[in-house]
Amino acid sequence: MRSILRVLVLTIRGAVLLPVGLMSYWRTGRTPEYAHQALIWMFCVTQGRSSDFLSKMVSRFRPRIGLDSSTGVLGDLTGQELGKLVGRLREDGFVVFDRALPADACDRLMRFALSTPSCSRRMDGESGTAAPKPTLFDPESPQAVRYDYTTGSLLDNPDVQALMADPSILALAQEYLQCRPVADVLNMWWHTNYHKQPDSQAAQFFHFDMDRIKWLKIFVYLTDVLPENGPHSFVRGSHRTGGIPARLLLRGYERLTDEEVRQCYADKDCLALTAPRGSIIVEDTRGLHKGANVRGAPRLVLQLQLSNALFGAKYPRARITRVQDPSLQKMLSLAPAIYSQYI
Repeated sequence: MRSILRVLVLTIRGAVLLPVGLMSYWRTGRTPEYAHQALIWMFCVTQGRSSDFLSKMVSRFRPRIGLDSSTGVLGDLTGQELGKLVGRLREDGFVVFDRALPADACDRLMRFALSTPSCSRRMDGESGTAAPKPTLFDPESPQAVRYDYTTGSLLDNPDVQALMADPSILALAQEYLQCRPVADVLNMWWHTNYHKQPDSQAAQFFHFDMDRIKWLKIFVYLTDVLPENGPHSFVRGSHRTGGIPARLLLRGYERLTDEEVRQCYADKDCLALTAPRGSIIVEDTRGLHKGANVRGAPRLVLQLQLSNALFGAKYPRARITRVQDPSLQKMLSLAPAIYSQYI
């Protein structure tokens, strides 16, 4: 009875606070924390239907842009091919593009990663409030499970800029989102074999994302990823409305063990996405996913996100200080609203 009452109270609260928070965001451009929490809970209690409704509303106010080309690292995404890929995203929740990023770009990004300070992420069981000091990552002697690079350092990298403005990525994102996308949540990190067991702070337990109303994540493997390198893992179809069972969702924004997930899904749908260096995974991380625990060499991943709106979680602001890629310069002139988070 108490659990039923709790769900009822949280649902009434979320149904009231979510529209209030949306109006506040409309006026100020900032999301109150209570509104983000209401977005998460309403997604959980409606099994995604609330986010579907809000996404349709967003699409009415953010028309798609006209792109000169849809050819880029993902291929030549003409009408038929684009429709096929969007269909796969809607059905499965992900598409893997093998060896999409050229080897020379992977080499440059690896050099960047080894010559740019990163911060180790606090691990399970660690305490303290002091932020870790940025250091150069040593693949031969990791001292933590995960190391992150700052968004600011990534934004001025010419290869990252080229991906942010890539016509094929933008075309796929806006077709899936059904509106003009906005770039946000830019990360790059190492996962290491420092611990034998999964670490929740390093996102190595299954979870769903709910930082925005609707989005696509683009993961770029910058190292070869075999089973021992901690492949990104995804539960096929779990991104769909009703795709996560209510008994899991009503627990809220919690990490889930492999055993809990496999009780709800067939083994054939619990996928570890191994792929060679340069492969790109485009994914709707509303579905259940994780980074598997690393047992071998460290794994380096670059992640970009394209969302339909910035309503939701708060991230530290970062700015593009130097435009070094001509394709980004062109997109900034054509559709600066896509990059409003960074200009």
